[in-house]
Amino acid sequence: MSDNLSARWHRILELTTMMRAETSEDVVIARSSYDDFSQPTPWRSFEISAGNRSFFVNAGWLAELSPYFAEEFYVRKPNSKRYVIDSSTPEEVLEFLRCITFCPMRKPLTVKNVSLVLTFANRFEMRPVQARCENFIGLNATTLSRDKTKLFQVTCAMSQCDPNSSTMSVLVDKLAGIKEDELSRLHFAEMPGDVVAEVYAQKLQRTKDKKAKRYMDAGDEGAAPAGCCFTQWATSLFNRRRRRRNLANQSIVPPSGDHHQKQQQRH
Repeated sequence: MSDNLSARWHRILELTTMMRAETSEDVVIARSSYDDFSQPTPWRSFEISAGNRSFFVNAGWLAELSPYFAEEFYVRKPNSKRYVIDSSTPEEVLEFLRCITFCPMRKPLTVKNVSLVLTFANRFEMRPVQARCENFIGLNATTLSRDKTKLFQVTCAMSQCDPNSSTMSVLVDKLAGIKEDELSRLHFAEMPGDVVAEVYAQKLQRTKDKKAKRYMDAGDEGAAPAGCCFTQWATSLFNRRRRRRNLANQSIVPPSGDHHQKQQQRH
């Protein structure tokens, strides 16, 4: 009797283990079953070409997301059935399509792909996708900051989307917290000069605040700490660019009525 119960118990355990393994495998397969867009369907017949690969998409869906594509597909070239994406690899385009399309499921944004998706969204004026990326970045800024390269890439992409947003301020703050020797190794040529200057201006302010606190703790409140040459240059650059923008805005303001009358009297 005992032997029969033991055998039945082992059999139940084996079946349970097999079921768990099959279930886990199904979950893994389901999570990785994103479409490759390689075959046309009656509703996905528009061809997107990148490198040596073609992807078949729903042109109407892209037009819903993007005024750029709406203009390109239905106004500028209404009879065209193909669009070429230059300067992008097939792998990049596929990842982008998977993250914006429910076919049959949409791939979620991650720390690894958000800068890529946001770069494409900026390029094609996809505001819903931009907003989704910005929300993800805002919620995961701390995680992004653990990888300095990813943080820099996301900041570059975000600067093209909405440089004045609160999310951008968070990213600049994270960059300003990186050590100066590590920060100087990043490719700042890819980032707008104003953003670079803002990063270093904030870094300079942090340095001043820390030094001021040390002086106050030591009882020497009259000392005036100075920043390094590079951060001073960056701050100067930022201020010069801001002054130029202000002057440019003033120069396009039409003359007032009194000023216009005086000019007529002179003539």
